[in-house]
Amino acid sequence: MRTVTFLPSPHPTSRAMKFPFTLAAVWCLMSLVLSAADKPDVLVILADQWSPRYVSWDDPQVRTPNIEGIAREGMVFDACYTTSPVCMPARVSLITGLYPHNQGHALWGNATGYFVAPESAPMFRDIQRAGYTTAQIGKLHWTAGADWRQTFKTPADYYRALGLDRVVDIPGPPDSESDGNPYTQHLKKLGVLGAVASDMRQRYVKWEFEPRTSLVKPEDYHDSFTTGLAVDFIREQPKEKPLCLVVSLHAPHPPLDAPGEFATMYDPEKLNLPANVPESYTREGRQLDHAETKRMLANYLGKISLVDHCAGRLIEAMKARGTWDNTLVIFTADHGEMMGAHGFLTKGRFHEESARVPFVVRWPGHVKAGRAKAPVQMMDAYPTIVEAIGGELSPGRFAKSVLPVATGKKDSIRALAVSEIGNAAPLRIMARDTRFKYWADEQREYLYDLESDPLEMTNLVGAAGQRDTLDLMRARLLTFLRSTQVNFAEGYKPKVQRLREDEAKKADR
Repeated sequence: MRTVTFLPSPHPTSRAMKFPFTLAAVWCLMSLVLSAADKPDVLVILADQWSPRYVSWDDPQVRTPNIEGIAREGMVFDACYTTSPVCMPARVSLITGLYPHNQGHALWGNATGYFVAPESAPMFRDIQRAGYTTAQIGKLHWTAGADWRQTFKTPADYYRALGLDRVVDIPGPPDSESDGNPYTQHLKKLGVLGAVASDMRQRYVKWEFEPRTSLVKPEDYHDSFTTGLAVDFIREQPKEKPLCLVVSLHAPHPPLDAPGEFATMYDPEKLNLPANVPESYTREGRQLDHAETKRMLANYLGKISLVDHCAGRLIEAMKARGTWDNTLVIFTADHGEMMGAHGFLTKGRFHEESARVPFVVRWPGHVKAGRAKAPVQMMDAYPTIVEAIGGELSPGRFAKSVLPVATGKKDSIRALAVSEIGNAAPLRIMARDTRFKYWADEQREYLYDLESDPLEMTNLVGAAGQRDTLDLMRARLLTFLRSTQVNFAEGYKPKVQRLREDEAKKADR
């Protein structure tokens, strides 16, 4: 998909331009300029498949100095969960502010033939209305298939309806030479497109967790290319108008193809694994052990460090713009990665490694530095941005701003964080409060005390003394489901009430 840029149309000459300014008009214009100058720039760094276990502020073997610097200056939310532990529903939740069960097609998993309708996704329009230039560069994954063409003639029309001024869609490394996105064209110019596409296809078909160095150099890797476009966008923007930029990177999502020095940055033999990684387990017919898992982890961490390198480039670009000290930064991921925990790889599960995600908010002078235990959702980034920039949130959203917690005004904003997934009945839902996590699948129920058992080693369902806790979590989940349904009758007034109000208005005239 090609780069799409929208430029504002020329404004017609206003009446104020035809007559001398009054002092009141001058003061009004000065106020607008000052308020625009006070508004923060917004930078969202969205990674893909980043396990919350592997953040440098919790695990010193992880090397992410740039992201750790953001965390050190901001609030780290230790109980942030994706609304769904797979890419598409999580990303759709971000721009809609809705849970998967609220979506028009109940998007509970990655789907084909789906696209998020602009009327359901007001995030960028809410930000635009507050006077911002909006952009997303990198992986989008709001659509799967060509259904959007039934309503929109071109991608530009679709993005414009979403409220985006600039879009560059780079889904990740190509596994086909027919993909026409800008990164594919970059590889074609380098003369390596065929080799890279063939290599990617083989990785996906054979096993995407086989750690092998990328065929391209770090500077030509897809996330480096994406970051370069984002840096160019930042440099192009006039300083007098604030920007909101979402940089959506594909790493550390498999395949495990860290490039160049990032592939050798971590020595597998020196890495430590969490205690919930079995000494031996089988995935996709392969017998894996700790040595093999460490080999995978080394490459995975290399991709994490690559994301950190990209974050450093974005930070430097914002500093050059002169707004870094008034930039709201949110770092998060769409979902996590199991990486051997409980004998699993990839995503799609409710264990901490898959359903929980990093979530850091940094805004100098506003957000306190520290850590919060309050349950939050990744989609909360949307109303957090809108509140910070003085915008107005579209009604009917279930996402909530985390600023009350980040600024120290409240201890929590919701009782539960929830995640959902499924492509067949019964669909699965997880609930986590400040201490316990509960979910049920097709076979059994699960209850974990994350305070005493953060690695989820002991299922408390059926354990002595836990019946009340189990019943409480079941009841809380039921209450959540009852209170987070889209109510199309909201605001309805009975006919009798409407008639009475009309008569009362007539009497007041």
